[in-house]
Amino acid sequence: MEKQTIQSIVKGLALSTVFAVGTLFNASANNAVSGTDAASKAEIKYAGSSKEQVSFNIKFNNPSGKKFTLLVLDAKGDLFFKEHYNAKNFDKRLVLSQDDADKLTFRIQQGEETFSEKINVFLSETESRKNSGK
Repeated sequence: MEKQTIQSIVKGLALSTVFAVGTLFNASANNAVSGTDAASKAEIKYAGSSKEQVSFNIKFNNPSGKKFTLLVLDAKGDLFFKEHYNAKNFDKRLVLSQDDADKLTFRIQQGEETFSEKINVFLSETESRKNSGK
């Protein structure tokens, strides 16, 4: 009788462990999907340079119209630009000085969701001369 009780307890623990592990994997999979959703909603592209300035096109699909924050960090990780928006189809051109645009991190935060993209801007020698007029 005692042996059957121990076997029942062991089976119960094994079943509980399988259930708990399955729930944990399911939660991890859901988090990965939300990160993919953020990446599919945001697009940040280098748009070119002119006379000591560089431009970036930033698009964010926000069908709910919820408030989000656009952050730009410099190479050291210091906050360079921060602004709040709530546009449903956000489309902005950000123009910066070439001196400030060496290595930037663009970050869009909306609630728990964050999209982040690092961009390194290296102007070719020809492009630098063209922009300076030499």
